[in-house]
Amino acid sequence: MRYPIIDVHHHIISTAMQAKQRELGIEIPSFFPKWSPERGMEKMDIADISFSFLSAPSDLTFIDQPSANALARQMNEELASYVQLYPQRYGAFATLPMPDAAASLEETIYALDTLKLDGVALLTSYQGKYLTDPDYAELLAELDKRSAVVFLHPILIKEKIAGLNPALLEGTFDTTRAVTTMAVHRIFDRYPSIRFILPHTGGMIPYIKWRIALAVIGQDSIQAEATTELFEEEMAKLDNLYYDSTLNLGTIQKLVEPSRILFGADIPWPADSILRMQRESVFAEAVRLDEANVRAIAYENAFRLFPRLATLFQSQLI
Repeated sequence: MRYPIIDVHHHIISTAMQAKQRELGIEIPSFFPKWSPERGMEKMDIADISFSFLSAPSDLTFIDQPSANALARQMNEELASYVQLYPQRYGAFATLPMPDAAASLEETIYALDTLKLDGVALLTSYQGKYLTDPDYAELLAELDKRSAVVFLHPILIKEKIAGLNPALLEGTFDTTRAVTTMAVHRIFDRYPSIRFILPHTGGMIPYIKWRIALAVIGQDSIQAEATTELFEEEMAKLDNLYYDSTLNLGTIQKLVEPSRILFGADIPWPADSILRMQRESVFAEAVRLDEANVRAIAYENAFRLFPRLATLFQSQLI
């Protein structure tokens, strides 16, 4: 049986963003890939992807706040236009004009209620301000009330560290820092209904859950007394997050419950050969463990997050 494959990690190269950059005389890097909805679908077909959730998690602080608010609105309407053009292939996560919490709350309501987007895409922090900041409490409360999907993308810095391309490693560490901070500040306790998706298999989160639990239990101390039950309780909260498979293949399926793994491709950035390799590796590992894992990662987990997809792909499952 051929299963639908749902991809939660597909970035647009926003025309609204590029127009603003050109207006300001900001040079668009030559290494940026070309993207259009049609080109995106061509890339999807290379990896046999049935449906993708588009996103453009962006730091808009290079412009003043009113301009950032307007640009976020333009980007979200752009995302919505792609979904309207190709509803059988695309969903989308909204861009928010952070770090302005009030404007981001307003944009969240517009994007989810008026544009009918599928969730929001946030960066791990904005100008060093993490989602643990009290200023974001009202925004998180609204997302929690809606049981919203939040795609939490790392910041990719420009500077090399240890002479290495930061896109290779630093993003995974950025995710790890952000989620550890959120755990320590009890974000997952206070907003338990938010469905967080962590890209790149959550960076190091699945591998160092014990250390993160220790950080939560001990706060600033690594010498705090604790019980096995307390550690298990804290680690279980991390198991309630969702992890996508993007560009970090390996033992994730042995570390995270199959019900919490989603397929991710990171279109349009990887080369065609890498797109194919990701798909083949993820599902080869899944079928080795259990045939049920294939269905869970390919589509079942996404169907639980986005029930409308079950209706869309019902005919493929008969």
